[in-house]
Amino acid sequence: MNHIAVFVYGTLRKNETNHYLMKGATLIANQAWTNGRLFDTGIGYPALKESINDKVYGELYLVSDEQLLRLDELEDYHPNNRNNLYNRKRQVVYHDTGEMEAYLYFIAERHETMLKNDIESGDWKLYRLEKKRTT
Repeated sequence: MNHIAVFVYGTLRKNETNHYLMKGATLIANQAWTNGRLFDTGIGYPALKESINDKVYGELYLVSDEQLLRLDELEDYHPNNRNNLYNRKRQVVYHDTGEMEAYLYFIAERHETMLKNDIESGDWKLYRLEKKRTT
């Protein structure tokens, strides 16, 4: 069975609404980061835009081919389709015991209008916690 590294930064993280899709995945790192700029869409989940100057924080997992297909479905990603909501790309992810290439889901350029608020910390969970405190 193939194991594929995937970096999750939003609703797929532990204790988040879509984490159930990670059931059976192997956690490599609770604390991981990679380059990218995180935004709140205002509709319950964040979106990531490519950036070499910003960092996004999340978790790193190994998933099966079957799990990757489920994640693709959630992220509305279809290989070689120009109408994707997200595009899946590989890039280096850093974690406490090293670094490795993993898949990430980036918002497709044609959907960047969905990006409402810049999440300066680069951390969806921290952002949501801070937002709760101020409301």
